[in-house]
Amino acid sequence: MEDLLEQLGLNFKLVFIQLVGFLILYVLLKKFLFGRVMEMIQKRGDEIKGAYEKNENIRGEVQALKAEYEQKLLDARKEADDVIQTAKQKAERAGQEIIEKTRQETAQIKDKGLAEIEQEKKKVISEIRGDVVSISVEIASRIVRKTISSSEAEKLVDDVIKEVGRMKVD
Repeated sequence: MEDLLEQLGLNFKLVFIQLVGFLILYVLLKKFLFGRVMEMIQKRGDEIKGAYEKNENIRGEVQALKAEYEQKLLDARKEADDVIQTAKQKAERAGQEIIEKTRQETAQIKDKGLAEIEQEKKKVISEIRGDVVSISVEIASRIVRKTISSSEAEKLVDDVIKEVGRMKVD
């Protein structure tokens, strides 16, 4: 093997010394450095794991808050729909009440108008009766004043009828 090392241009003593130095360095590094480095790596890993778990917890809370928000939003929409529906029903009832009240007022006005018309009709009939009575008295008095023939009596009646016709037109 020494031949092989010599052919390669390696000195066995030098390789051995380097190997021993490497082992000593390795032991020293392991004792003083690797422990601390591993501890730092472990600490950093724990921090990352904690941050990841915290992130997952926050994500879960966010999902729960989102679900709660969506439920509240649905409840608010339902409540708004209920309020709108109630308002529509109240408006429809109020409209029906107004229509019914208007119908009643219209019926009262109609009845009042019909009563006034009936009263006016009675008044006019009463006036016409008075006029007819006075005309009849007038005709009778004219007939009594004149003893006339039947043709003159018919002429007088026609004149009185014409006067009555003019009175209706006026």
